[in-house]
Amino acid sequence: MSYYFIPTYLIDLQKFWFYPGRTSRNMFFLSSVLISLLIFFQLQVRAQGPGTVTVVSPGEVPVSGVRLAISSAAGTVITERLTGSDGVVSLKELPRGEYQLVLFHPDFEPRTLTLSIPAGGATLMRPIQVRLGLALLREQVSVTSSRGGFEDVDSTESLVMVKDLRSDRQSLDLPLPTTGHALEANPGVLLQQTTYGQASPFLRGLTGYQVLNLVDGIRFNNSTFRSGPNQYLALIEPSQIQRLEVMLGPVSSQYGSDGLGGAIHLLTDSPNFQYSGTSSVRGEITLSGATADLSGATGLRLSGGTERLAWLSGVSVRRHGDLRPGGGTDSRHVLRRFAGLSGSALQGLTGSRMQDTAFGSHGWHGKLVQRLAANQFLTLRYQYSDLGNVRSYKDLEGGLGRLRSDFLPQTLNFLYARYEGLGWGVIDSITGTVSLNSQKDGSIRQGLRSTDRTITDRSRVDAVGYVVQATTHLGSSSAIAVGGEVYDERVSAERSEFDPTTAQNLQRRALYPNGSRYLTSGLFVRDTVDLVRRPGRSALRGTIGARLTQVDYRTEAASNLDDQGRNLGVVDTKLSFSDLTWNGALNWQPFESLSLFGLVARGFRAPNLNDIGALGLNDLGYEIPALSAVSAAGLVGTSDGEGVGTIGREVVPLRPERLLNFESGLIWRRDRLTVRGQAFHATLYDPIVRRTLLFPAGAVPTQLDGIPVTPITQTAIQKSQNVVGVATSLDPRAVKAFLNVGRIVYYGLESNLRYAVTRQLTIDGNYSYLVGRELYPNRFVRRLPPQQGALTVEIQPSGRFWLRISALLSGRQVRLSGGDLTDERIGAARRRRDIVDFFAGSYVRKFLAVGVDGRQGTLDDIFTPTGETVAAIRDRVLPIGSTINGVTVVDDSTRVPLYSNTRGFAVFNLSGGLRIRDNVSLTLALRNFLDQNYRIHGSGIDEPGLNGFVGLRFTF
Repeated sequence: MSYYFIPTYLIDLQKFWFYPGRTSRNMFFLSSVLISLLIFFQLQVRAQGPGTVTVVSPGEVPVSGVRLAISSAAGTVITERLTGSDGVVSLKELPRGEYQLVLFHPDFEPRTLTLSIPAGGATLMRPIQVRLGLALLREQVSVTSSRGGFEDVDSTESLVMVKDLRSDRQSLDLPLPTTGHALEANPGVLLQQTTYGQASPFLRGLTGYQVLNLVDGIRFNNSTFRSGPNQYLALIEPSQIQRLEVMLGPVSSQYGSDGLGGAIHLLTDSPNFQYSGTSSVRGEITLSGATADLSGATGLRLSGGTERLAWLSGVSVRRHGDLRPGGGTDSRHVLRRFAGLSGSALQGLTGSRMQDTAFGSHGWHGKLVQRLAANQFLTLRYQYSDLGNVRSYKDLEGGLGRLRSDFLPQTLNFLYARYEGLGWGVIDSITGTVSLNSQKDGSIRQGLRSTDRTITDRSRVDAVGYVVQATTHLGSSSAIAVGGEVYDERVSAERSEFDPTTAQNLQRRALYPNGSRYLTSGLFVRDTVDLVRRPGRSALRGTIGARLTQVDYRTEAASNLDDQGRNLGVVDTKLSFSDLTWNGALNWQPFESLSLFGLVARGFRAPNLNDIGALGLNDLGYEIPALSAVSAAGLVGTSDGEGVGTIGREVVPLRPERLLNFESGLIWRRDRLTVRGQAFHATLYDPIVRRTLLFPAGAVPTQLDGIPVTPITQTAIQKSQNVVGVATSLDPRAVKAFLNVGRIVYYGLESNLRYAVTRQLTIDGNYSYLVGRELYPNRFVRRLPPQQGALTVEIQPSGRFWLRISALLSGRQVRLSGGDLTDERIGAARRRRDIVDFFAGSYVRKFLAVGVDGRQGTLDDIFTPTGETVAAIRDRVLPIGSTINGVTVVDDSTRVPLYSNTRGFAVFNLSGGLRIRDNVSLTLALRNFLDQNYRIHGSGIDEPGLNGFVGLRFTF
């Protein structure tokens, strides 16, 4: 199939726009000018009648005592009102703008809808009738896809999924080791875990720093986010989030760099004002526990308010024990990989739980909202969380057998202050936010032997953000958001190596250059226009947005000196990247039951600090910065695998990644049925990927970035090209670097379905399929998600009881890259030489007896569980001349995968809940009740086996 039909000139539009300066001051000046210009527009709308909401039951009977929480586009609950005996509530005194209404009543399902107040206020808005129900037919909304406004999730052009963590059913029937686990079983999303205390969502095949994370509209990503699966979403405690919104597809025109695969927007709860003239305090206590990880969690939440001041605070503590996988055995345990043990033999040595997967976490948060005037609010929010004892299982018993691989520290301090003004003349809303996102990250690693050096990394990133945004309407049909933002990051980092043989602690160059500064500036505008209207709805809606982004990076050698004042291998560096991103969409609704839509969007990601300056051990070996490879005249390998050849190109400095996405789909609504289908085609230009470094055979360096390197025995392809790879003493694999190489194409489809059979019985399902290929050479990309789907049947005979049966489905993944086969989390390839090295390590020493020659650490050692020598195990697991998983073992350096695919699976869960009293809810769940052993493709651990869960919630 040819991909050259893509109009590549769309990617190069930045050549034609005039970029006004390269400082954050210019960005804010331009955004202030654009916001000021909005004041000069005169807006006219037609009066429609009194502004009221009438709430009725499924039988059209008015419902009294329904609580309406009305929130602004920034998420502030600006007012709360109750329906009277006639089921009516007035919306008078609401200024013009976009709002979200959430309706609560203990006997009905919560209902969420959007509300647009025209110029002149709510008294010019026509009456609204809302029908409450028992079944899950409520309208969800999303603010992620529409910056500064709301959209119904079933009418957005981009596919958006919403997960409400404050709902009894959605939060208490799913054990949540991390916030990311709430995204399980969504279309287009694969939830990867390197270890149990982490979760890294893949959105349309992209993860890590190619997915943007936001907290209340503020960038959570920083410049040290890693390329592959990372743990940063786990830094946010689940109890600190009200709901998650996931949008698939590039979001760079709204939020800038990083959002290529999509965005994960974490929205926090907002306290409510009290209008009775007195203050009030509300509280909530949650308790939960699960059997698969012997976990327990508790949380306390308090909130209160007066007419002018509202507040909330919360604290949570969780403890997770070692995880028991399905069947009680780990499919890629290090003794399975190198000793060939499985089943009962493996379980007899290691037990039924995966050792070193236990971890704990705690956190607290608070929010304070001050009403400055009837239409002005000041919000202060702070959250803290800490993960403890998190270990990288795939580096330990999960596949490599290293002695130590800890993630320490893992700490977050996140705070912001936000001013919000509503109804300022022609401006609907204006917000200004100042934030601090401070993340501490680190690791402690040691190799296979107790004599290996222990490498300790520590880093801290303080990102100070400034955001200003305004929204307005041009006429009654055009909604505009415009603004600017700056995020100023400062990085401190250090690295030390402890040598146990000399008891010395040595100072080394840090993982990231200490004192680095990373500045991101942006100016954006977005307009949504109703091009054609029909009574009560928009028949044709268009959306267009654009953004100017500037990224500046600076590192100083003077900040990277050891205690004696010697340079640690960092040079003065200044880099700048800029881009114009945009998006456009059309949504045509020829009939009330059918919507057809198409969109095109351009994404952008500037190289971050992990790309530009990262140094050290990573998933596939030792890495150095691209600039270091440039100075050493390195050549680009054909992949990140071992023994590969070169594409014949020298390494060059990094450039930004750019993505062009085309998308189309439809939404069909008929009575109780809603069906959505979406297809997309995205091309990633100049992707930054990890590649093996090679050097001319006659010009092999002796060191790279101050680390000694030695040549690796050439393979046949390397001999024919007269090149050679190099390795460090820290890892036997070839040295790698992040480089711009080639082009990648992703295309696929996503679909979901919601059918209310009756008001008490609903069915939800989804399916997604993705293809991802590198074009030069043509091959599958790494960690490509398999086809997957989910099905849920829910029964709700009353407002106080519900029962759910669900299934998570995944196809077998045979589309593996060379890096996948090597990765211990997927193919788990190993060599005869690796088996010998493992048995010479310290982890396995407790299982060995000295052989007849009386020396330790030799091929003569006896593995007592089987009574074999190390040499015999090597010859049994990988005998010379045998063909295993399609690979013939030629010599001790032949890499043979333990698995040539990731097995498909179907996992079934059962859960139910009971509202014992109005303020007491009980949830029980039995997950994976067939105790199936399975692994999410690309994960470093097998998923939990049979898992009983109980959750209890008290409110007062």
